[in-house]
Amino acid sequence: MVGSTPSEGKEDELTRRILKLWERYRQLCMERLSVIEEARTVASSTGLDDEVRGKAESAAHKLAGALGSIGLPEGSKIASEIEALLQPGHTLTRGQLLRLSELVIDLRSQLTRGPTAHDDRS
Repeated sequence: MVGSTPSEGKEDELTRRILKLWERYRQLCMERLSVIEEARTVASSTGLDDEVRGKAESAAHKLAGALGSIGLPEGSKIASEIEALLQPGHTLTRGQLLRLSELVIDLRSQLTRGPTAHDDRS
């Protein structure tokens, strides 16, 4: 039988909904990433103050929650790790600064590709 099966139709509908959500929230996600990138830059040069750290931690927290819902589970995982690094109360070590930089690059890559670029396993 030629055509799509009911399960393929449901998957196509889910994909369309995810893409619609992504288009709706993409710009906001990129703005949140910019807040995190700014914090990384500040942390590398002068050290994070509480305000910058708090904004970046909040942005990472919001990204972690949103990205899993819009088809970017790896982006959600990365954002969660960034959030953990930005917890208040301690100075980032050189190793943590390096890890933060790596995570920010990975997160930008995830957001640039969007939800359709991930492996389909089909």
